[in-house]
Amino acid sequence: MDKLENHVAKLLSDDKENIIKELSRLFNDIVESEEDEQCLNKQLSYLYDSYLNTIQSAEQSQKTLIYEYKILQSINNVGVMLSKVEKLRTVLVKKINSFPVTKVDKLAAIAILNELLLHLQKEIATSSDNKKHQELMSKRLQLSQMKQDRLDILSKLSTSFAHEIRNPLTSIKGFVQLLEQRLETIGEESKYFHYIYREMEEVEQQVDQILLLSTKKNHQDLSFKTFCLNQLLFNSVESFQPIITESHISLELELGDRTYIYGIKNQIKLVLNKLLQNALDALLLKDKDRKLIIRLTNEVNWLKIEFFNNGPPVSRMVEQSMFEPFVGTKELGKGLGLAVSKQLMRKHEGDICYIREQEWTVFKLLFPKDHHSQKNIY
Repeated sequence: MDKLENHVAKLLSDDKENIIKELSRLFNDIVESEEDEQCLNKQLSYLYDSYLNTIQSAEQSQKTLIYEYKILQSINNVGVMLSKVEKLRTVLVKKINSFPVTKVDKLAAIAILNELLLHLQKEIATSSDNKKHQELMSKRLQLSQMKQDRLDILSKLSTSFAHEIRNPLTSIKGFVQLLEQRLETIGEESKYFHYIYREMEEVEQQVDQILLLSTKKNHQDLSFKTFCLNQLLFNSVESFQPIITESHISLELELGDRTYIYGIKNQIKLVLNKLLQNALDALLLKDKDRKLIIRLTNEVNWLKIEFFNNGPPVSRMVEQSMFEPFVGTKELGKGLGLAVSKQLMRKHEGDICYIREQEWTVFKLLFPKDHHSQKNIY
């Protein structure tokens, strides 16, 4: 720097105390105590000295700029500092323009000031973004852990709950059978036993679904075998054919070539039935033009079954949590269908997912093609 620019630095240095006071007043909204004020003045003083040193030595500029933000980190609301940079610039530029020096000297001093504040803004913004990212990742990790803890607790509760109901239910069924055998004549009372058996079967099915939420191995997980997925899908669709016909639903079924998987047939059948029932329930909310497409495709690593329906889309509020237990959109539903389906697909090393494609609501089932060798599902 030449003598004239050094003269600018001397004028800034001589007026340092007044300038620091003026700069400090910009931060009245974040200074809460005398201690905060002293700390702020110290930081502003350091920055100001760095600016003076940069005017006097260009080499000093690169050595000091990297430290400016680190000195400011003790300010509680560091984000506010970013919004104050332009005001800091305005105060200093006004002060420089008031000095009795040439325009060239003023422009040179202002250019160095702009460079320093630009680096300062960059440091503040980068550090602030990194801090927010770390906080966000920490919160996501906590939420993920809380979700896993909740699922673990639910798994233990579902197992205990299912057994607590199943034991007395078995006794009730036995005593009902004894009472039925003691009937001397088959009369009107016999139909009551029919209703009792039907209701007990319904309870057993509900207990089985709750048990399926458990991640622990149970009696239902001992019947793995190879079966034809195409045939199972066809049988499931056929069982819903009456309601499909009566409801005037246009059905398009693509089964492809015969494919086989290794798994628990009844559990996969349950998943297929759940998705079929959900699709039909959605379509019944439409007055007309009801369409259902079911497609089985053989891909490189996966067997994929897709269920397309043009019914009302899933609520945005439910999309992110629809596969969690007790989350559902049906007024009288229990919110277990998709949660159970997700758990069963995981047991078979597969997956279930949902997407929205224009007018179509789509649920996809993915089965690994190499599942014959994956007999240990836990």
